[in-house]
Amino acid sequence: MTSPWFDGGRPVLVTGGRGFLGSHFALRLASQAPPGGEVVCVDDGTRDCYGALGIAPPDNLRFVKGDVRRPQDWLPDIGSCSAVVHFAALAGVSTYYRVPRKVMEVNGLGTARLLAAIEDDPPALFVNVSTSETYGRDAEGADEAGPTPIGPTSDPRWTYACSKLFAEHLVFATARTTGLDVVSVRPFNVYGPGQMGEGAVRNFASLAVRGEQLKVTGDGSPTRAWIYVDDFVDAILALAATKSAWGRTYNVGKPDTLVATKDLAERINAAAGNEAGIEFVPHPGQDVRARWPRTDAIREATGWVPKVDLDEGLARTVAFWREQPR
Repeated sequence: MTSPWFDGGRPVLVTGGRGFLGSHFALRLASQAPPGGEVVCVDDGTRDCYGALGIAPPDNLRFVKGDVRRPQDWLPDIGSCSAVVHFAALAGVSTYYRVPRKVMEVNGLGTARLLAAIEDDPPALFVNVSTSETYGRDAEGADEAGPTPIGPTSDPRWTYACSKLFAEHLVFATARTTGLDVVSVRPFNVYGPGQMGEGAVRNFASLAVRGEQLKVTGDGSPTRAWIYVDDFVDAILALAATKSAWGRTYNVGKPDTLVATKDLAERINAAAGNEAGIEFVPHPGQDVRARWPRTDAIREATGWVPKVDLDEGLARTVAFWREQPR
């Protein structure tokens, strides 16, 4: 593996390592680690995707239960880290409405306290996992140099975007003042096996394999670009392996998968052989009309390009949900 992973024999810390993205990344990194290389996943146990994936974690993947808001409780047990990949966050639209204060605290204060906790013994690289939500309601052809508007405080829908944007600014402010090497990514609608939280592909696939109607919010016209989880993991590995790419934020997505939500539901029904159709339901709050990224920056910096097309990724995801208990 290329530096900074396991530099000096130190472990890699993955926060939120039991969640969807964190579990896929931790498993990949652990599988590629040199002898003695350890990946440590810190997670509060809100979700646990390993059981659903049906993959026994390797011996060099260690789990520590902990709250990202209290790194002083668990960081001493881990010690010095070669790199930190920071996934830990509260996500999901219903979560924003149900516990908006906690969303702000975990995603914002949690990042601040983690950065403070590692300041005296910094890793070789801090990878911050942000979100495409930082682009606000209209993220059509979003590029990293563009504006990052936040919706009104009257709508808790935007607590997630606000907390993630705060965290991203703080990561770069820390880099400027302490010299910490950092890179940040803004994923655009990652999907795939093991996604146990909210998400359109996850929601649709789990219903389709049961032969139920898919619930599409609004009129189904909003568009999204989707990226398969393996391609997302590849992007982080490519950025970490390219030191000249550090110090910036990058969109990670697959623009050519742009599809309306209604069409996405129909594709998943077709993949699952589900004839129950679609039910349109009211959206719980403000919807994002379009969300797809420009990804020139990461391609030019690292050569990374996503490989899994939408229909193939959906077929793999539907197959995963067929195997889950009903």
